[in-house]
Order: sequence, then C-alpha cells, then structure tokens
Amino acid sequence: MLNRRPKRRYLSVMHAGPASDAVNAIVKRCSELFGSIATEKAAIRLVKSEGNATIIKCRLDQLDKVLVAITLTDPPTVTLDMSGSIKRLKCKLV
Repeated sequence: MLNRRPKRRYLSVMHAGPASDAVNAIVKRCSELFGSIATEKAAIRLVKSEGNATIIKCRLDQLDKVLVAITLTDPPTVTLDMSGSIKRLKCKLV
C-alpha cells in the first residue's frame, strides 16, 4: 500500500500591508469559520511574497474552505490565480 503525500494547490493573492499579516488574517478567518482542526488540515503556508502579491499553499481537499476564508478576510484579500505547481504560478505572475 502506498503512502502518498497530500496534493497541494498554490494560490496567488493580492493584499494590503505585509504578507505575513495577510496570511495570518486568512488563517484566523479560516479558524473562526471552520474550526482549528480544519485549519490545521488545510496547512496554509506562505511561500513567496512580491510587493502586494503573495503566493500561499494549502491542501487540495481543504481548498474550498481556504477560498471562502480568503474571500471573507478583513482587510480584503483577492485571489488572483491558482495552480497545482509553483513554477507555473510564478510564470503567470511575471
């Protein structure tokens, strides 16, 4: 039996302020909406930040919850693009 690594999705989001504050706001909103266990399962992490655009990663099975949390954050955060690989997402940003 194979032990497979969970699939991930990379999201490009546009935000106001520092990238770490934006990611913390997304994690906080996800925890408020769906609970701490679902937030830990989502594994939301900051990958790269360039100006107002930030790349975050999360698990594929929790993607819907993460997108809802991004939509409902305060200050507003906008999802620009989504990809299964970070290389393809970086090419789209440049």
